[in-house]
Amino acid sequence: MPTPEELLRLKGVGRFQVMALLQAARYYLLTGDLERAKSWGLNRAIFYAWAKYYGRYRRYTSLKELIEKAKRHRPGTRCPEGMEEVLGECVQRGPHGWFSIGGEEQTPRDFDRQVVYKVSRLLPWGRAWEAALEYLKMFPETVLRDPQRFYKLVYEPVRDTFFVQLLKGEKLRPPCHVLEKLGAKKEMEKKERQPTLDNFMHNQ
Repeated sequence: MPTPEELLRLKGVGRFQVMALLQAARYYLLTGDLERAKSWGLNRAIFYAWAKYYGRYRRYTSLKELIEKAKRHRPGTRCPEGMEEVLGECVQRGPHGWFSIGGEEQTPRDFDRQVVYKVSRLLPWGRAWEAALEYLKMFPETVLRDPQRFYKLVYEPVRDTFFVQLLKGEKLRPPCHVLEKLGAKKEMEKKERQPTLDNFMHNQ
């Protein structure tokens, strides 16, 4: 009997489907729009696959640098002409309102064909979708809204194990080092919100 890892290879399921699923679940949790969530999930999976292949994204070390580049294209805005900012990323929309890349829209039907169909050959789609939603709910909204933190803290730790864990019947959880990092960040933000003695005295 093949191992979960072998099953993934046999069924052609990999990082692309993990990215598309998690991005779709991310968009859905933040907006409640399931159809556009599918378009977003497939769009982002294609974008990151393209960026990794061509290495274009690696030329910029931070979102700030990407934003600065975009401003040079269209002064006074965060994104180049013909693009809009969605969840911290500059994206295009096609004539029917779906997200697009290279002039081609990514529709919910495309998502079903490239993601839902393939995942369903491994396990029930509903199970994968609910697992993704539950996993993302373990992260603060600030992480889900930040594309870089989403990639590093949410997607990257499970990109090779997401479906393996589901096939083994395991519950998905952020790794300990990620939880520790988030805990430290939360504590730091809490301290930053606390007024200093000088501020307190000044406001009396």
